Amino acid sequence: MFIFFYYIIFILTLNIFVFQANAYEDEDEDEEINEKKSLVNLNNNEKLISNIKTKQEACKILNHKVVTYIDLIYYVKNCNLMLINDPEVSNNLIQDQRKSIVSLSANVYAMMPIGNNYTSDDYYNDYTKNSDGSFHSICQKYEKWVVTSDSINYYFIDSCKKRLFKNFNDISLFTDKSKPIFSLQPRILNRFPTGEPIIVKKKSDESVMVVPETEIKAGLPSAKVLCGKLDRKVVSFHEGFFFLENCKLYTISDFNIDIQKKADDLGGIKELTIKQAIGIPQVGTIKSKDVLNRMR
Repeated sequence: MFIFFYYIIFILTLNIFVFQANAYEDEDEDEEINEKKSLVNLNNNEKLISNIKTKQEACKILNHKVVTYIDLIYYVKNCNLMLINDPEVSNNLIQDQRKSIVSLSANVYAMMPIGNNYTSDDYYNDYTKNSDGSFHSICQKYEKWVVTSDSINYYFIDSCKKRLFKNFNDISLFTDKSKPIFSLQPRILNRFPTGEPIIVKKKSDESVMVVPETEIKAGLPSAKVLCGKLDRKVVSFHEGFFFLENCKLYTISDFNIDIQKKADDLGGIKELTIKQAIGIPQVGTIKSKDVLNRMR
């Protein structure tokens, strides 16, 4: 009886020992699995970074990758660390371009020079420029329109160049209700080369327009082309009203409601373009009674 009792105790003790041994073995296996999982989650960055011994190797391995150091995030381009401040840019690189994030060691970070910030315009030029269509198509779309990207600086697109308005009030000369101001993304606006600023000067008589000498007749069509079918019509530009005859502009000195009514009957008063205002010579003034007699 006692022998049987001792036998039972021996079996229980042996089972406890085996269970503990298995538990320790499982714990070691769990640690090994966790270690492998951690390497997988880090995309084997430790191994990648450990292969970098020189600046040349860093440039080659990290080129066009998103990297982090402490709490900063960079894009590597031309062997420079370009700081990303715009979260949309980093999200686009990671989500749309499938860029993995590489965590730099202090040694590798010290090897790499710091470049300019990596902006949305840089991202556009590197990855999405072609998706917006050719520059020719964009130029044709906005030619002769007023555009802005920040509601602070306004430009007139002229011959595929963006020309800055020096005076905010001059914008009204180039737009009206039928020609709204377009708001462009900075990357689109930056594709236009910069032309001469728009500078409009007025004499004491505000109905007469004068522009800088560099603008006068520069690359303009002939006066005949500019005048078109406007002969003996009333036209306007800015705050002034003119009578156009023999391809010459005469300032109407006493514009009145009778001229307005007759002009409406003849199809309305046409607003001159900036090229017409520059290219058609202004030669003097004319009285309203003479305008009424000559209009057709």
